[in-house]
Amino acid sequence: MGFELTDEQKDLKDMIRKFVSKECPRDVVMGLDGREEFPGGMIKKVAGMDLCGLAIDEEYGGVGRSILGAVIVAEEISTIYPVLAGAFVSPTLCGGKNISDLGSNDQKKKYLPGLARGSLFFTCGLSEPGTGFSGLSSIRTTALRDGGKFILNGAKTFVRLADTADYMLTLARTEESGDDKKGLSFFIVDMKTPGISVNKIEKTGFNGFGLGEVTLFNVCVPEEDLLGGVEKINLGWDQLATVQESDHLEVAACSLGIAQGAYDYAANYAGERVQFGKAIVEFEAVRHMLVDMAMDIQSVRLLTYRAAWLADQGRPCLLEAAMARAHASETAKKAALQCLQIFGGYGYAMEYDAQRYVRDSLTLMGGGVTLEVLKNSIGGLLGLNNATA
Repeated sequence: MGFELTDEQKDLKDMIRKFVSKECPRDVVMGLDGREEFPGGMIKKVAGMDLCGLAIDEEYGGVGRSILGAVIVAEEISTIYPVLAGAFVSPTLCGGKNISDLGSNDQKKKYLPGLARGSLFFTCGLSEPGTGFSGLSSIRTTALRDGGKFILNGAKTFVRLADTADYMLTLARTEESGDDKKGLSFFIVDMKTPGISVNKIEKTGFNGFGLGEVTLFNVCVPEEDLLGGVEKINLGWDQLATVQESDHLEVAACSLGIAQGAYDYAANYAGERVQFGKAIVEFEAVRHMLVDMAMDIQSVRLLTYRAAWLADQGRPCLLEAAMARAHASETAKKAALQCLQIFGGYGYAMEYDAQRYVRDSLTLMGGGVTLEVLKNSIGGLLGLNNATA
């Protein structure tokens, strides 16, 4: 069993670290955060490095499938600027991986080149008002066939980049049956289609990274935009596991980066801050906090990298990705709070990033997914209960 990154992956990690150091200085990120501004210029630079094609085969304009490579990029960017990492995974994993894995040949030709260039943004519309992530089998959004198109009516909530995305992968009910898991279909919905409205959801962190409720009123979607083609109608529940794999990997990678960033920021401060004649890192309580952070981060990295490796092998990884997401999001929150504690009173000051790590870590489980719901899902995958969402 090997745990060593390849030379190519090491070079990628080093390249992203240099990019973040140059293009994402803390004062610039702080300004974008304060203005709640989407980092459009920065994501164009990331796309210009061909990084958005990491989940896409070369024949469609990508650089060859490397889900682990995409996770590494998201992790490294998130150490300083998680919002930019969130923008990166939109075309790369939400779009690139899902269309590569589930799209028809025509859909791959239509969408993957733009996703590889980073010129298209994709999001997922799964959770609905009043049901959330735990009630996906009870989807109320309907899609009624009308000739060669479908008419969608319903609402999706906690949709990331709802105000920015070009397309939304959304789950709707195309047939009524006695089994809630049957009769569901995924659609690729153009967000510019008449009948779509977006209501912004105010949140704690990830400033500049939109979160919203999307309402669909008589939205016309051509039948060719059924994910996988018309032959995949009513097979949405079967496709859901792959979509959730991508979602879990996105959050796990960003969480890992936030945790690592909080640790690095706190460790550097503890080495410089002097109290009672010595650096505070020499105090056992502070040193033990940093050790605990480092151990948790390493375990999260192993979980996350293994899930991404499984995805690269074309093997199912829903359980591993869900575990990585659960552990990573909790580790990010814990590391951020410990970072704030190490900074003491300065941790609450807006001129320091400790408070931003806390705010961003608290937003990670957004999207209608609570830790408890996610653990229920993991329990179902382990065969411990009847949870299947």
